[in-house]
Amino acid sequence: MKDHKTSNTSVLTKAKRIVKNLLQDKYLSDTFKNTTYPQATKGNILMYVAIGNMYLTPLEILMYHLLRMEGYDVDYLIYDNAVPLNELITKKVLNEVGKDAFWTKVVADAERMLKASNVNYSFIKFPAVIDQLIQPVKNNLDAILKFTYDGIDFGDIVLGVMYRFYKSTNFESDAADRAAEFLKTALANYMQVKEQCEHKTYKYVMFSHGIYCTWQPVAEYCRLHNINYVCYDRGKRNASTNFNINQPSPDWSFNTAWERFAGRKLTEQEHGMVKQYMADRELQKGDVYSYNPAPRQADILAVKKELGIHPSAKVITIFTNLIWDAANVARDIAFKSALDCIVQTIEHYKNNPDVHIAIRSHPAEKVLGTNERYGSLIKEKFNNNLPANVSIIEPDMNVNSFTVIDMSDIGVVNTSTVGLEFAMMGKPIILISETNYRNKGFTYDPVTSTEYFETLNRLLQTGELLKDQVELADKYFYMMMFLYQKDIPVNYKNGLFDGYSFKKPSALPATDNIMRIIKSLEQPGLKDFIFWD
Repeated sequence: MKDHKTSNTSVLTKAKRIVKNLLQDKYLSDTFKNTTYPQATKGNILMYVAIGNMYLTPLEILMYHLLRMEGYDVDYLIYDNAVPLNELITKKVLNEVGKDAFWTKVVADAERMLKASNVNYSFIKFPAVIDQLIQPVKNNLDAILKFTYDGIDFGDIVLGVMYRFYKSTNFESDAADRAAEFLKTALANYMQVKEQCEHKTYKYVMFSHGIYCTWQPVAEYCRLHNINYVCYDRGKRNASTNFNINQPSPDWSFNTAWERFAGRKLTEQEHGMVKQYMADRELQKGDVYSYNPAPRQADILAVKKELGIHPSAKVITIFTNLIWDAANVARDIAFKSALDCIVQTIEHYKNNPDVHIAIRSHPAEKVLGTNERYGSLIKEKFNNNLPANVSIIEPDMNVNSFTVIDMSDIGVVNTSTVGLEFAMMGKPIILISETNYRNKGFTYDPVTSTEYFETLNRLLQTGELLKDQVELADKYFYMMMFLYQKDIPVNYKNGLFDGYSFKKPSALPATDNIMRIIKSLEQPGLKDFIFWD
């Protein structure tokens, strides 16, 4: 009986998926049917999409049509089943689903959606010469991680995607095989974009992320050959995206715009938008990922008591990131790593009862998953015997980030946005790594460990804020959340595509963010997509 029920459930699930796909195909076909395009006189665009079906696919389909409607000739490239490994195929996927079963479905869904949307796509090739290049290092992990080609450090590209694959900085026994497969993928992307650009002049190459084995080789080729590229990724809010010119999308820097609007102050309305969004972020109501499942607590003394913090102690809170996220790797400045900073800070103050060190492990360790937690690494460094004036706030404790800010006197941040929020709330924040809001006038930015401890000791005594700290931090937050991060005309429900906010692409107004971006591609010397009217 149990097997019969399981079989019925499986059949019903497949039937629902087929119906859903048919409805989606009809919707996409109706949306882009009879779209007309002028003669392609504005040049060529290469959309190096690669992974043909994921969160950003509906946006990429829309951009394809809007670019053609604007007068560009567009090449759209995706993977077929030949790809050995890529960012979506993780260790967990291999173990639980299997590469072929998982990836065959991704490619089939991609082709189905693109055909329904009338997108003319081509496949990325995997030439035989790649196997010849890899052969000498194939079974040697160290050699793969040192592999270079055309002056590009492909080994470093592989290392970043290996972190993502294992969700850890520690690899397993199959590491050499997996690294070789990622290297093959990275080289294929490099050779593909090279071939495209040698046969056709592109005004822009467009792709998501800009890191890992799929897109970093493309970005590196563009950088070496002075080809402009546009890089994009999902934003923090639902149905929002960030766009960069000639920089990977995990880098949220907008330095040219910050300089361009240096003398501009927020209006009362803009201040109100900042205040409202900050209130919403307490529970991250409209964000893609919610890292604050618990509300902000009013009784800070009770929180301190729970964490073993003496009421009169000065609290230094160090905020971590996901250890395997390549977007945060190799951005260290004051210390060799975030873990090194934590260990040294604990050692420095372990005999000082007037100072308490709190470590805020990133909630993404729970939400996105990791096989290597900061809490465990720190405890291991101290043989599971942490000093009495040290507390670790684990993701499972469900403590709101704003509660952590409220209880802290000084914050220390690697690359997290919480440092910006810390500055906005009128508390001193120290940045130990390279992040987008470093050196903007509202953070302390030591470049050595000595300078870091000098800054900490001074702030413990004075708690002094930088000149115009809150005003500058508010302005940066506004620019980042409302100007740099852009709402897009794509609807999502529970993280899945739920249609567009228009009936036909021709109905999009000139003021739409995507329309403004595409129109701006004609501007000579374009540096960013920040439009502050």
